[in-house]
Amino acid sequence: MRARFGPFTIDSETRQLLRQGRDIHLSPKAFDLLCALIETRPKVADKADLRARIWPNTYVVDANLNILIGEIRRALGDDVQDSRFIRTVHGVGYAFCGTAADDPRPRTEGQARFCWVVWNGRAYPLAEGDNIVGRDPQSDIWLDADGVSRRHAIIRVDSSNRRVRLEDLRSTNGTFVGRSAVETEVSLNDGDLIQVGTVDLTVRLWATDKLPETKKMGRGIT
Repeated sequence: MRARFGPFTIDSETRQLLRQGRDIHLSPKAFDLLCALIETRPKVADKADLRARIWPNTYVVDANLNILIGEIRRALGDDVQDSRFIRTVHGVGYAFCGTAADDPRPRTEGQARFCWVVWNGRAYPLAEGDNIVGRDPQSDIWLDADGVSRRHAIIRVDSSNRRVRLEDLRSTNGTFVGRSAVETEVSLNDGDLIQVGTVDLTVRLWATDKLPETKKMGRGIT
């Protein structure tokens, strides 16, 4: 499961919770509980069902579940009195009450191995074809940051010809490669710096047989 909500992205495969590209720490069981609530949304998850999922074949009391909910709320900056993400249904359980968008595009090894962008030291693979960059949560590269338009730019990946091109989508603040404004579609090379609002993305192009194993990570930036 991979979903976006507010400034966060969660990926059950890489077991990462990110806020604008930065890792947010959750204990393993708190992470599993958050995934369960998002997968169940908008339905209420019964406490008994959650205990059985998080602690299989183990008897635990509700207090253990409450502790994990508290940890999740602190990590998300959620307020129990004015919940944006986690809603308590007294006597029943909990529900994810935020707006979450599933990431519908499957990631493939071939796509992930040709072109990446790097932000804050973390690499994100681009898919074959068009990749929309913007503040809209439905964007392929979601940048929830100052100065980014809802549909800011597009990065086109043509792996068969090893070609990557960038086009500005009439964004409010413009798109830049280095210090040059992107006025027409431009080619991108390994190491190019793309400026989108307050975000700097570094382009990386790698040969399939040279991709480091440690770089195989999930797509998406928030």
